[in-house]
Amino acid sequence: MSKAVDIILLGKTYRVACPEGQEQALHEAAAELAARLAEAHAKMPSNNEQLAMMVALNLSSELLCEKQKNIEYAKNMDERIRSLQNTIEQALLENSSINR
Repeated sequence: MSKAVDIILLGKTYRVACPEGQEQALHEAAAELAARLAEAHAKMPSNNEQLAMMVALNLSSELLCEKQKNIEYAKNMDERIRSLQNTIEQALLENSSINR
Protein backbone atom coordinates (compact mmCIF):
# COMPACT_ATOMS: atom_id res chain seq x y z
CA MET A 1 0.00 0.00 0.00
CA SER A 2 1.32 3.46 -0.77
CA LYS A 3 1.08 6.66 1.14
CA ALA A 4 1.12 10.28 -0.08
CA VAL A 5 4.23 12.16 1.03
CA ASP A 6 4.94 15.85 0.48
CA ILE A 7 8.41 16.88 -0.66
CA ILE A 8 9.69 20.34 -1.53
CA LEU A 9 11.95 20.95 -4.51
CA LEU A 10 12.94 24.38 -5.81
CA GLY A 11 10.38 25.99 -3.52
CA LYS A 12 7.49 23.92 -4.86
CA THR A 13 5.67 21.20 -2.92
CA TYR A 14 5.06 17.88 -4.63
CA ARG A 15 2.81 15.13 -3.32
CA VAL A 16 4.40 11.78 -4.16
CA ALA A 17 3.05 8.25 -3.70
CA CYS A 18 5.44 6.26 -1.55
CA PRO A 19 5.34 2.64 -0.36
CA GLU A 20 4.72 2.38 3.37
CA GLY A 21 7.94 2.20 5.33
CA GLN A 22 9.90 4.02 2.61
CA GLU A 23 9.00 7.57 3.67
CA GLN A 24 12.36 8.28 5.30
CA ALA A 25 14.25 7.09 2.21
CA LEU A 26 12.07 9.32 0.02
CA HIS A 27 12.73 12.33 2.25
CA GLU A 28 16.48 11.62 2.16
CA ALA A 29 16.41 11.30 -1.63
CA ALA A 30 14.44 14.56 -1.90
CA ALA A 31 16.93 16.31 0.41
CA GLU A 32 19.84 15.08 -1.73
CA LEU A 33 18.09 16.25 -4.89
CA ALA A 34 17.25 19.63 -3.32
CA ALA A 35 20.90 20.10 -2.30
CA ARG A 36 22.13 19.25 -5.79
CA LEU A 37 19.59 21.60 -7.37
CA ALA A 38 20.67 24.41 -5.02
CA GLU A 39 24.33 23.73 -5.81
CA ALA A 40 23.63 23.77 -9.55
CA HIS A 41 21.63 26.99 -9.20
CA ALA A 42 24.50 28.65 -7.32
CA LYS A 43 26.95 27.71 -10.09
CA MET A 44 24.71 28.42 -13.04
CA PRO A 45 21.55 30.41 -12.39
CA SER A 46 18.98 29.33 -14.95
CA ASN A 47 15.38 28.23 -15.11
CA ASN A 48 14.17 25.32 -13.02
CA GLU A 49 13.70 23.02 -16.01
CA GLN A 50 17.32 23.46 -17.13
CA LEU A 51 18.55 22.93 -13.57
CA ALA A 52 16.46 19.78 -13.22
CA MET A 53 17.77 18.41 -16.52
CA MET A 54 21.42 19.10 -15.63
CA VAL A 55 21.07 17.51 -12.19
CA ALA A 56 19.21 14.53 -13.70
CA LEU A 57 22.02 14.02 -16.24
CA ASN A 58 24.66 14.22 -13.51
CA LEU A 59 22.76 11.74 -11.33
CA SER A 60 22.29 9.38 -14.29
CA SER A 61 26.00 9.55 -15.04
CA GLU A 62 26.88 8.79 -11.42
CA LEU A 63 24.40 5.90 -11.35
CA LEU A 64 25.86 4.36 -14.51
CA CYS A 65 29.37 4.70 -13.08
CA GLU A 66 28.33 2.97 -9.85
CA LYS A 67 26.57 0.21 -11.79
CA GLN A 68 29.75 -0.40 -13.77
CA LYS A 69 31.77 -0.54 -10.53
CA ASN A 70 29.29 -3.11 -9.16
CA ILE A 71 29.59 -5.22 -12.30
CA GLU A 72 33.40 -5.15 -12.09
CA TYR A 73 33.32 -5.96 -8.38
CA ALA A 74 30.96 -8.91 -8.96
CA LYS A 75 33.21 -10.23 -11.75
CA ASN A 76 36.27 -9.96 -9.50
CA MET A 77 34.47 -11.73 -6.65
CA ASP A 78 33.32 -14.51 -8.99
CA GLU A 79 36.90 -15.01 -10.17
CA ARG A 80 38.21 -15.09 -6.60
CA ILE A 81 35.53 -17.57 -5.54
CA ARG A 82 36.31 -19.84 -8.50
CA SER A 83 40.01 -19.64 -7.67
CA LEU A 84 39.36 -20.53 -4.02
CA GLN A 85 37.09 -23.40 -5.05
CA ASN A 86 39.79 -24.75 -7.35
CA THR A 87 42.39 -24.45 -4.59
CA ILE A 88 40.14 -26.28 -2.13
CA GLU A 89 39.27 -28.99 -4.65
CA GLN A 90 42.96 -29.47 -5.47
CA ALA A 91 43.85 -29.70 -1.77
CA LEU A 92 41.09 -32.26 -1.20
CA LEU A 93 42.27 -34.34 -4.16
CA GLU A 94 45.86 -34.24 -2.92
CA ASN A 95 44.75 -35.14 0.60
CA SER A 96 42.64 -38.06 -0.61
CA SER A 97 45.51 -39.43 -2.73
CA ILE A 98 47.87 -39.22 0.28
CA ASN A 99 45.43 -41.11 2.53
CA ARG A 100 45.06 -44.05 0.12
